[in-house]
Amino acid sequence: MSVVSPMSLMSGSVVVFGSLVSLSSETWVSLWLGMELNLYGFLVMMNSSGRYVPEPSVKYFVIQSLGSIGMLSGIILSVEFFSGLGWPLMVSSVVMKTGIFPTHSWVPSVMKNSSWLCGALLLSWQKVAPLVFLSVILSDSVIWLAVVFMSLIGGVGGLNQYSVRLMSAYSSFVHTSWMFASLMFSMEMFILYFLLYSASVGALFHGCSLVEKSKASSKVSSGSIGLSLGMLSGVPPFVGFLSKLVVFAVTESLMILFCVAGSVISLKFYIDFFYSMILSSYKEKMYAGMAMSVVLVLAVNFSVFLGVVLLLM
Repeated sequence: MSVVSPMSLMSGSVVVFGSLVSLSSETWVSLWLGMELNLYGFLVMMNSSGRYVPEPSVKYFVIQSLGSIGMLSGIILSVEFFSGLGWPLMVSSVVMKTGIFPTHSWVPSVMKNSSWLCGALLLSWQKVAPLVFLSVILSDSVIWLAVVFMSLIGGVGGLNQYSVRLMSAYSSFVHTSWMFASLMFSMEMFILYFLLYSASVGALFHGCSLVEKSKASSKVSSGSIGLSLGMLSGVPPFVGFLSKLVVFAVTESLMILFCVAGSVISLKFYIDFFYSMILSSYKEKMYAGMAMSVVLVLAVNFSVFLGVVLLLM
């Protein structure tokens, strides 16, 4: 049983606290301060081993530092008589820090060599405060364009990827578009989608971590990995389908069609990876163990799906 180090526990607390400061802030300075606390805590978490500075943390530090400098400069200019320059600078800096089009290319690069824990946080918790901030200050037309491009980039960009980390990175672009669409409707809708998405990413990366650490555990974990990908793809009866269904039902804008298109395209590389994993498990004579986990997770997902459907009826 692995023991969480005090450094990891402290850095994780700083990451959570920084985001909460940003979400509860009433001034631009406190928003920036919360993001900085989150950044410092996450950098410590990325380098928790302390033996050397990994490449992803260097890339992440450079991108986030540029975004932080631009954001602080925009805040200062907005306070003075240069609000026409300060506001766009601040918004573009937050877009860069979040990894949204057109400054999205750093996300797969950082994800490629990140640890499973840091990768899961990067694709989920690290997006919360910036997304909420952008949904408040951006116009509907700008959000519309961001949703369209993120959906298409995420779907098409992941077609040639066979790494779980890279597939998850491009998949996060599609899910970010769904989160933006949900934020345009209500905060409650965003929270529902975010929680289900975070649970799916966490389950996927936890299974991958177990397989990577111990081959003996892969008999059970391999099936969980494939079914976690199914949850991320959002096909019934997986619970990920429910969040997309609710957002689709309440959103009247045509931009939701681009979200659906991105999800359909991304479904292709989910299926390819799941199919290759089944063949690999069969060759290694792990199919029996994988089948048990498949049946178990399918039963849980179907039970949740059926329960929510009956509740809505």
